[in-house]
Amino acid sequence: MHRPPGSWQYDISFLLQAPAYDSAMAFRFSQLLASIKRPTKSREASSRGQGKRNRRAALRLECLEERRVLTAMPFGASPDDLGEFMLGTVTVTPVFLESNGEIDASTEDWSQAHIDEVLAKIDEGLDWWVDLLATKNTVHDLSFTIDTTFASTPAETAYEPISRRSNDYSLWVSDFLDDQGLTSGSLQSRILDFNHAQRVKHDTNWSFTMFVVPSQSDSDGMFAQGGSFRRAFAFAGGLFMVVPSTRPASTFTHETGHIFWARDEYPGGGTYYARRGYYNTLNENAADNPNPGFVQQPSIMASGTLLNTAYSNYVSPDSTLAMLGWQDSDNDGIFDVLDVPHRLTGSGYFDANTGTYEFKGAATVRTLPNLNPSGIGNDITTNRITHIEYRVDGGPWQTELMPGSAQVDLDLSINIPANATEVEIRARDANSTVESNVFTGRIGRADQTAESGIAGYVWIDENTNGLRDFNEFGLEGWDVAVVDQAGNPLALRDTIDPDDLPSGPISSTFRPDLTLRSVGTDADGRVGAFADSSTSTGTMNFRGFSRGASTYLATWTDASRQLQTTFSQPQSYFQIDAIGASGNSRGRLDAFDSQGNLVARYTTGPLALGEVHTMVVESPDANIAYVNAGAHNLTNVRLDNLQFGPASSTTTDAEGGFRIPNLPTGQYDVLVTPLGDYRNLDAGGPRTVGVTAGQVTLDVDFGFEINDSRWQNPDEPLDVNDDTFISPIDVLHIVNDINKNGSRDLRSDGPEPPPFVDVNGDSFVSAIDVLQVVNYLNANT
Repeated sequence: MHRPPGSWQYDISFLLQAPAYDSAMAFRFSQLLASIKRPTKSREASSRGQGKRNRRAALRLECLEERRVLTAMPFGASPDDLGEFMLGTVTVTPVFLESNGEIDASTEDWSQAHIDEVLAKIDEGLDWWVDLLATKNTVHDLSFTIDTTFASTPAETAYEPISRRSNDYSLWVSDFLDDQGLTSGSLQSRILDFNHAQRVKHDTNWSFTMFVVPSQSDSDGMFAQGGSFRRAFAFAGGLFMVVPSTRPASTFTHETGHIFWARDEYPGGGTYYARRGYYNTLNENAADNPNPGFVQQPSIMASGTLLNTAYSNYVSPDSTLAMLGWQDSDNDGIFDVLDVPHRLTGSGYFDANTGTYEFKGAATVRTLPNLNPSGIGNDITTNRITHIEYRVDGGPWQTELMPGSAQVDLDLSINIPANATEVEIRARDANSTVESNVFTGRIGRADQTAESGIAGYVWIDENTNGLRDFNEFGLEGWDVAVVDQAGNPLALRDTIDPDDLPSGPISSTFRPDLTLRSVGTDADGRVGAFADSSTSTGTMNFRGFSRGASTYLATWTDASRQLQTTFSQPQSYFQIDAIGASGNSRGRLDAFDSQGNLVARYTTGPLALGEVHTMVVESPDANIAYVNAGAHNLTNVRLDNLQFGPASSTTTDAEGGFRIPNLPTGQYDVLVTPLGDYRNLDAGGPRTVGVTAGQVTLDVDFGFEINDSRWQNPDEPLDVNDDTFISPIDVLHIVNDINKNGSRDLRSDGPEPPPFVDVNGDSFVSAIDVLQVVNYLNANT
């Protein structure tokens, strides 16, 4: 992943090479912090837009100290993620700069008329994006809340911005941030803090700032010569733009495109080969597109006639809009970034005593992996779980809960009609229309959400009628495993623990089924196992060779050094322990198929120094060809204890449910080991089950009953005649019974004890009962 330079000055030296046109360069972060809502535009005391569809919501202005809970914060975003895709709600803070003459001579002054004129242009420029989205066949909204605090009363600065080079923006931007009490840290970290505070203040998904430079009296309305830009410019990713006040409304539109990662497309601006945005989109409409027959389309990110045509007709190319997040690959009206089904997990059953269906589980939004080569790379969504719904026997969906959050734990008791046969439950976002998988619960048995692998229930026949009745469930903690012919769990999961390897470099051919190598800009492929003070197991962890340091280093990074595991046969499961290497480390796993497509991702939260977190990626289709393990957000982690392959065993939940996920295609013997004295109704032993990778094999159920046979002597099972002695006469009682009545189920045809002919307590009389007494006598006489 392309990463930001280490300083603001580096960005500026790069910008100096850019042509002096309206432009925007990707702002690259050097300081990252830890750790959404929906379209229309609002502005203080604004009533524009008569005759248009209503795009405005009431503006809420509060003091920065009165910060509300981050209800609109996008799920997966950190405070520095301020403009990753142009959907939802956006706070825009125009800052009109006014020189006070302290350093530069004051040549520009804001009048109320000019303030109103520029605010109207900002309104129009932002409205353009709202109106463009309205032309798309989509469920999405976009709204801008404009905080006019620093426009109605311009912000003082000691400089006259328009008379200076554009690169001096840091001077007046710093003046403004100092006045807001943001005096420590780099300029970029301070503007990030300000924008995030504005997002919290107005309860929006995103936030950015517009620094508007008065230019009415300037001879050409442009910055002085010698800087990177003569007119407007912007820093992408929800940061800020700088715009002379005499620029047209379309300039604010163009620069807002940059804020949300769109690139320039005019000659000398962005190039065809440059990529940016959530989908890592190629800049296909760039003027230098080398493909034969290419004709550049009108675009808001172009210039001159092409920009004006796009602005007048509300159009821009698909590749331009994809950089903003506006891409609908399956044409279902939901842009890809939000077109990710929610995940519903849990189990349920019908309680015959209360007439309610009981469901316990969780619903969570899911995120599309963020491929943006210029941003932080957090996987983000503005989706929420707005509704938990159910229906009975295919009837209309009914709302049970309205949580309005990204994650919700569920403990539902749903009243069910007496004649019902089935209940379904789902999670839904009423705004984006995204739904979860549907849970199906059948009356008369317990069920769980269907996921790949083997799933079933253990149940206990409480009334010993041989039937599964209402409220006959299982118990928690019973072992369930896929086993070999000897009844032992299959060895499906393998472990590579550095403690099991010789200290030092690991040979690239140390195993035939996989290869370990270090990858990245500071890696040369070598991996080793070395002793370390911070591990998850034992005393050693993995290290990668650093070309820069010319030695093996204990820490792994997000780009320069990652541990890559490549398998000879694709896998369905991979895990590795990430260990915090600082006070705010973050680990990340990226799993790829054989074509290099990202199929699964895992990102940790902040890890304290030495804190261990197991990172897991899964693919039900068993198509994980290789995995890159490392850090995230310019941090470092240590890595230890690698495992791959599906689990072969599990334990039952509170209702007796179990699931063995991610199994490869094949035939498996499933064995249940009860806790306590229980008898399998199916005569015991494993059950053979067929599995297809990526699909669920349901209803692998096992019935048991309590082994409380009344034909077994409760004091001494081997004392058949209850005379307090174990002797050959006990054998004779069983033999005589079998000779007379045969081996049989005593529950349907058993004498009143004594004699206690059921020695092994399985409610049957058979040769095994005779054998147990004989074996005892042979061993003790």
